Amino acid sequence: MNEEEQLKKRFADLADKAYSRDICTFTNFLGLLELNTYYNIEKELSYVDRSLFGGNNFCERQIVRFGNIETAFPIDCIHITPVLKKFSDELSHRDFLGALINLGIKRETLGDIIIMDNEAFVFCLNKISEFIVENLTRVKHTVVKCNITDTIPENAFNRIKVKEFNVASLRLDAIIGEVYNLSRSQSQNLIREKRVFVNGRITENNSYNVKPEDKITVRGMGKFIFGDTIHTTKKGRFFVDAHIFV
Repeated sequence: MNEEEQLKKRFADLADKAYSRDICTFTNFLGLLELNTYYNIEKELSYVDRSLFGGNNFCERQIVRFGNIETAFPIDCIHITPVLKKFSDELSHRDFLGALINLGIKRETLGDIIIMDNEAFVFCLNKISEFIVENLTRVKHTVVKCNITDTIPENAFNRIKVKEFNVASLRLDAIIGEVYNLSRSQSQNLIREKRVFVNGRITENNSYNVKPEDKITVRGMGKFIFGDTIHTTKKGRFFVDAHIFV
């Protein structure tokens, strides 16, 4: 049984357990590929209530909850800040993630890591939050402090650049090309390599017509939400916009 089949079985087991015992069960945090596997079998699990959340509506890594929708997701958010900002290193997503992994923490217990002003907001399973607070004292050469928080600045998630452009069609490869300044063949290669997700699902159709509010993620490049057609030119081209997460 390969990894994908094992994951499907895990989803089915959690769904069965929630349904038969009338309890709530949760997955660990799932990445894009794992979420795609979930979406592929979601209809088979329709006999039980299901919902997804990652700590914030903008989070990419998410947990699936099977069962009672009133039961809270087991997620905490940890705020990590340099003790002396003036003397801290420039800290990246990789730096914070590496420091956490070096503590022996498994990736599937961690959600999104949001970087803002050399600080980090880390979503994690609540069973490991106290361990992180007590044991994470350094990121690279920078001494840090941690605390569990319910307060996250709004602009930590809403850092968006709006790009307006015109295209001959609303094909997926054309939109990706304009957003990331790629040639049509480069966009098509990304789609062929299964690096493009539309609303959480791998999309291998170059000619998929992008719709308003579609959330598109290109692994290794970023993500954006397609806006809408602002107007159509006299030559039949579409003048559109995209909201790019930066």
